[in-house]
Amino acid sequence: MRHMTTAHAEREARRVHKKEVVVVLHRQTESPCGQRATTSMIGGMRPRPLPLELLDSPFARRRALELGVAPGRLRASDRYVPHRGVRSPARASTLVWCAADALPLLLEGEWFSHVTALSLWGLPLSARWEAADLHVAGTRRRQLRRPGLVGHRLVRQSSRRTVSGLPVSSPLQAWVESASLLALDELVQVGDALAGRWSPHAAARRLPMSALAETVSLARARRRPGAVRLGQAMSLVRERVDSPRETLLRLQIVRAGRPEPEVNVRRLGSDGSWLGRPDLSYPDEKVVVDFEGDGHRTDRRQWETDVDRRERFVDDGWAYLRVTNQHLGPPRWQQFLTRLDRELGRHGASQ
Repeated sequence: MRHMTTAHAEREARRVHKKEVVVVLHRQTESPCGQRATTSMIGGMRPRPLPLELLDSPFARRRALELGVAPGRLRASDRYVPHRGVRSPARASTLVWCAADALPLLLEGEWFSHVTALSLWGLPLSARWEAADLHVAGTRRRQLRRPGLVGHRLVRQSSRRTVSGLPVSSPLQAWVESASLLALDELVQVGDALAGRWSPHAAARRLPMSALAETVSLARARRRPGAVRLGQAMSLVRERVDSPRETLLRLQIVRAGRPEPEVNVRRLGSDGSWLGRPDLSYPDEKVVVDFEGDGHRTDRRQWETDVDRRERFVDDGWAYLRVTNQHLGPPRWQQFLTRLDRELGRHGASQ
């Protein structure tokens, strides 16, 4: 009897171990897309190869089943579950991959829109949008509603493009769509970028001011959400702006009651020699205001270029004011305004 009990215990241990081998565990991991991704793991088993179509990109579970993949294979540890019904080869680390993870959920006639489209176009958004939900628009009856996704139903067919293989609203259309979500200064930053050269995509940079103005007029005529604020932003958009911090600096100077400076205009010395292209400048008063991000400090070549440029302007009689991110808030903002007032007044007193 004792021998039988021992044998039975051994068989039971093997059975429990075998069961534990195939048990599916779920681990929740943070995702930059505004939702939590699940990692499925089947301990101790080597996953079978997937069809070539499914190897390198996210796919819908239903598509895998159509291709003959066993349901148990879809719970293996080599695939993440970013959304219910979707499997992905890796945890998303960029917005493009986050959108790719959601792409299998989109139906025909649906695309990425609003602030998600702006980000995919490489246009500037403030930090509060970095881990925001993905926005999806469409003309279908349904509005896609899932954790990490925000659906929008549009009455009219909007202008669409493709970025990194993803269907998205056109840059101008995304600007209009985001008018109800973004603050005024954020809309100005995007407008400056559309008229400037920030985006790595040709379709989203150096757009004519007339195209921006026409888009805003159409949005106001159709009474699109946020159209009034978009119109206010359009009046503040300028060409040749090189960074979103330049936009904020210019706006704060004007709101403080100071004259609006010229933006990124090439300047020559009194003898016709090249001085540089400062961020902001007052040619009559011979005052330069340059915003310096951290790259001006960490990049040695950029730092040396900045030093040479400043010397050229100073030698030609210009006042050269340098501004960092800390100067945009108190108490340094008021200190900067005091220096700016002094330099602007210096020219007037010398006349």
